[in-house]
Amino acid sequence: MNYLNEIRRRSKSLYWGGFLHFLAALVFTICIFFDARVLGGISIYVKPIKFAVSIGVFLWTMAWYLYYLPQVRKVQTIKFVLLSMLTLEMLLISIQAIRGELSHFNISSIENMIIFQVMGLAILVNTIMVFWSFRLFAVNLSLPDGYKRAIRLSMLIFIVASLEGYLMAANLGHTVGAPDGQEGLFFLNWAKAYGDLRIFHFLGLHALQLVPLFAWFFAKDNPKAVNIFALAYFLLSLGTLWNALAGRPLF
Repeated sequence: MNYLNEIRRRSKSLYWGGFLHFLAALVFTICIFFDARVLGGISIYVKPIKFAVSIGVFLWTMAWYLYYLPQVRKVQTIKFVLLSMLTLEMLLISIQAIRGELSHFNISSIENMIIFQVMGLAILVNTIMVFWSFRLFAVNLSLPDGYKRAIRLSMLIFIVASLEGYLMAANLGHTVGAPDGQEGLFFLNWAKAYGDLRIFHFLGLHALQLVPLFAWFFAKDNPKAVNIFALAYFLLSLGTLWNALAGRPLF
């Protein structure tokens, strides 16, 4: 199967939204070679690259799942809101990066504080849309039981991980035991010597892809196996949060 063509067939809007975010990631990658500015010890373009790729993957994933739902009007509303909120967040992250300013946890001025709060609101609305999708998947669908269960459980884990972002917001940072900007792992930049709240956030958000993939390939008609895998994945991910809160690095 040509998966890109299938994603485009399932949702042209989310396909092109994801495509444009991947294109933005490529543009920002090229910018690194022409703009040597750094912020927090890394290129100002690293964060836009990471978010653009993550949003692109998310939009294509939701294009795949929302196709299964029969409630056309509700699905169209969800698609529109997802695109709007995530495009807004990506735009604000990009603007702050180009300005040489932190996009997250930045309350150094009224302008930066407003941008940070708008981003937080956009993510909250996006999370609500995922929860709405979770509720819509409760209807009878002609999907294998294990696969349908996996989609719903992955959305629940996604929601928990998304809301964990507000723990970072309350802390005005993602590093535990030191200020943000510590030496981190390549590209991901998770702190090497301190706790990092972004690890659980990352793992939980990408349950949206990993749990249904497990179900599709190994437990399509086995909801119990999906329950066990999803619970194990969630607990292991949650363990990284406990570890980070204790101020310990991943490795």
